[in-house]
Amino acid sequence: MDPLIELALASQVLVFFMVAAVYLAARQASLFHPLTWYLAFHGIVFVLRPLLVFVLNFDAQFTYMEFYPSPEISVLALAASSTGLVVITGVCLACGRARLQFPKAPLSAFSREEIRGLLLTTLLFLPAVAFSIFTTRNGIEGERIGGVYVNTNSVGYLNDAQFALMPLLCAWLVVTRFHWLNVGPSLLYVGYRTWFGWSRWTILLFLVLAVAVYCWHQRIRWMPLWSVFVAVPCLLLFNLLGHNRDALKSYLQGIPVHSVDFSPGMTTEGRIKKRFDGPDFANFDSLAFIVAMVPARTETYTYGTQYLQLFTEPVPRKLWKGKPVGAPISLFNLNSYGNFTGLTNSLCGDGWMSGGWIGLVVTMVLETRSQQDRRALLPHRPGNAPPVVQRRQYFDCQIHALELAALNRVGHCQLGARATTGSQLYSVAAPRSSYSCNSFAWDSPERTH
Repeated sequence: MDPLIELALASQVLVFFMVAAVYLAARQASLFHPLTWYLAFHGIVFVLRPLLVFVLNFDAQFTYMEFYPSPEISVLALAASSTGLVVITGVCLACGRARLQFPKAPLSAFSREEIRGLLLTTLLFLPAVAFSIFTTRNGIEGERIGGVYVNTNSVGYLNDAQFALMPLLCAWLVVTRFHWLNVGPSLLYVGYRTWFGWSRWTILLFLVLAVAVYCWHQRIRWMPLWSVFVAVPCLLLFNLLGHNRDALKSYLQGIPVHSVDFSPGMTTEGRIKKRFDGPDFANFDSLAFIVAMVPARTETYTYGTQYLQLFTEPVPRKLWKGKPVGAPISLFNLNSYGNFTGLTNSLCGDGWMSGGWIGLVVTMVLETRSQQDRRALLPHRPGNAPPVVQRRQYFDCQIHALELAALNRVGHCQLGARATTGSQLYSVAAPRSSYSCNSFAWDSPERTH
């Protein structure tokens, strides 16, 4: 291994643990803090992944991109990711400075009006959910144009309406105080997502949201030990679906299921590489490609023009025949310099494309904007909060958890392509709708004294 790479990897690990130590010392750390999730994300894709790339020679994504980074480019990518981590940590701790303090008052039972509001919300969403499942039962047809996947026979909002089940299931978990009968609907949801195969991230997102809501309900800062044991099979399932989207369909049809075909005599290192060297967590690989091409090959930056897609993406293509593919203003296409189809930018890569080091810093700062509202969203106020306030904090907590999950999903994927997907809109809309339906009960004088 090149000595320069060894030094960079050591520095990468050191910076990560130093930032984590500062975060813990600030006494703001909890499951509900966005920095917790970003640290986990960074640790996997920008600390562990580079180690696998250079120690176990994980190079499948470089082969796919038809690009192999030099030691200097690899060091630049590592430095860019660490810079992004330091910036987002500093702004998070400064703008969202609030210690997590759960109310001392016990959580009272939900009123008839509140349950009625949630029931009404569920009934309003179920027809759209059922229609979404029915229309996508045979898959979603589309094509890639310039590296961007475009629906050809449906509308994204209808395709993703089924994802409203996630927050609705979690809302009923709390209303029923995590009764064991909730296991049935939850397994049914996970089973369907497994059978469908695509959008496998919705399985992990449901687990994360359910654990976050459970922690709020139990007044604990961190996920319990049982959630780790539940996460292991979920991660294995996630990996299985990554290799074979039709694994459950094939099994039910009696077709032998092989996630990975190993060659006879393959070494242990080769088996590990073949099983885990995929695109799921290869953000470092993509970032190395980006810093190598922008601006050396592209001769320009995007200057943030990719974010203009936020205004065009919500409009269904069936209603706008001339809708641009991707961002309405495109200064360059990464596929012109390699095979970047289906790969991700990450927040760091998106920032670098916007303007190098300056763009990276500005992007990471802007991504912490949600911290300005965290003091109102999380239960940080001391004293005995009325039950109505506690339940309001539950819905705020659930909405915040969904938005954090969406933030990490956006960080994992190309921002322009994913920031306005129907799944995020429906996921946040469901608890918001129930929140609105119940507002008359929460604001009622007899409920707040």
